[in-house]
Amino acid sequence: MADTTTALPSLTSRAVDGSGRWTKVWAPWIKLLLQTVRGTAAAVETINVTIDQVNGAYTINRNVNGRIVGQVKLDGTDATTNFAVLADKFIIVHPSVDGTEIQAFITGLVNGVPTVGINGNLFVDGTILARSLAVTSLSAITANIGTITAGVLQSADGKMVIDLNNKTLTITT
Repeated sequence: MADTTTALPSLTSRAVDGSGRWTKVWAPWIKLLLQTVRGTAAAVETINVTIDQVNGAYTINRNVNGRIVGQVKLDGTDATTNFAVLADKFIIVHPSVDGTEIQAFITGLVNGVPTVGINGNLFVDGTILARSLAVTSLSAITANIGTITAGVLQSADGKMVIDLNNKTLTITT
């Protein structure tokens, strides 16, 4: 390792010997430089570009476990921005529980059409609201739905009808 208390070798001193190897003066400094560059490159990769007046800044940081902890930011004047990821699985790791991987999305085919599947366990308690459902039909195996306010309850075949408004029960065979 280079002694960082001594000054860098002179730029006029020979850096490579006749065999193409770093000289003893430069070798420790080159080794330290490469270790520093590799450590920094492994931790942060940043690209800033401007194409056709659209600015893009891509920053990806990796932690010691190789997990991505950075961000991708796209800025521009266009009405839409696309963020494309080429992957068959999208896995998320909670910051405080590094060893637990959650497969959030998976890509595949449904009837031959490329589709994104969502892990059903991704819905956090209290996040699916009645106002979010717009359905013409809803069925379940069991339901605990509390008080029902209705006018008429009728079986699918129409042979049993409970008319709550007129207080009648009709059963036909």
